[in-house]
Amino acid sequence: MSHIDLDSWQAFVEERVDSTALHHRQWIELLMEQYGFKLHLPAITENGQVRAAMPFLETTSLRGSKKLVSLPFTDYFSVLSSGDGAVEILCDALRSDLIPKIKSVVFRSDASIRGLEVQSEQVRHELFTGRPLGQIEASFDDAVKRNLRRTRENDLQFKSRRDADAMETFYRLHLMTRKKLGVPVQPKRFFQRLHERMIQSELAFVGVVSKDREPIAAGVFLTYHKRFIYKYAASHPKALKYRPNDCLVYNGIKLAVEDGFDWFDFGASDKRQAGLRRFKRKWGASESDIYHNYIKGAAESEASDSHAFRIASAIIRVSPQIVCRALGEVFYKYSQ
Repeated sequence: MSHIDLDSWQAFVEERVDSTALHHRQWIELLMEQYGFKLHLPAITENGQVRAAMPFLETTSLRGSKKLVSLPFTDYFSVLSSGDGAVEILCDALRSDLIPKIKSVVFRSDASIRGLEVQSEQVRHELFTGRPLGQIEASFDDAVKRNLRRTRENDLQFKSRRDADAMETFYRLHLMTRKKLGVPVQPKRFFQRLHERMIQSELAFVGVVSKDREPIAAGVFLTYHKRFIYKYAASHPKALKYRPNDCLVYNGIKLAVEDGFDWFDFGASDKRQAGLRRFKRKWGASESDIYHNYIKGAAESEASDSHAFRIASAIIRVSPQIVCRALGEVFYKYSQ
């Protein structure tokens, strides 16, 4: 096993048509800059060529314990390798060459890795978009078709944007959404950096849904190679009757088809989130497991299961937005 630099990783990513915007160095550097995470890039190489590699970021809990995660705040991370067994060889080598101070090493992936302890508490949803839009629309549930008719009746307008004001619009709606859910919001600077690194590099854009020229929903979509990822979504709580989220998803799918992407990726959902899973499936998306592969350490309970999280969630729901923002600024980086 060797350790490669980010330039070598990026060259490997660019060669792989199955790589996504979440493999891209811009995404990794965004996380490093925002949260101060240290990068570890173990790899298996052969004749100077990378056969398998996994970028890990070193996180620290509130109690000071260190963990390597591939990758924090990324839902899941598809394995990139060339050659059978390369990933297993890399995991075996990494396990025998670990930094003693690291408590656990976890690879969050769409595949389980043979020989590792595996936990699966989340699922992902993806829709094949490498076909005519009419075929995709025919697979929508009747509820989707009714909601899309309602969006047209209410004259909702969708725009794809890359300007800084669009990100400001998204953040305002995102803060409302997170407060309603009782979840700390990411630091605002994170989204400013996302605009600088991902959107200005044409690896992402903001979709904005408006009614009477007033934005009522917005989403951040990541685009690279063959995958179109619906990464973040937000909507005004008082505008849900207009079905703006359906308008947002539909127009994202339409763009994915028009721009030649093979897959529309809805991202991760907890298995307990029955309503969210149902929303994603009604578009004809297929559901599959996400795996937390533990190279070192044991499976852990989710932070959202803790008593402290439930108390904080209740406080956020009844407090001014500044509380949701302040808790996110201080504690969000420790949620991985």
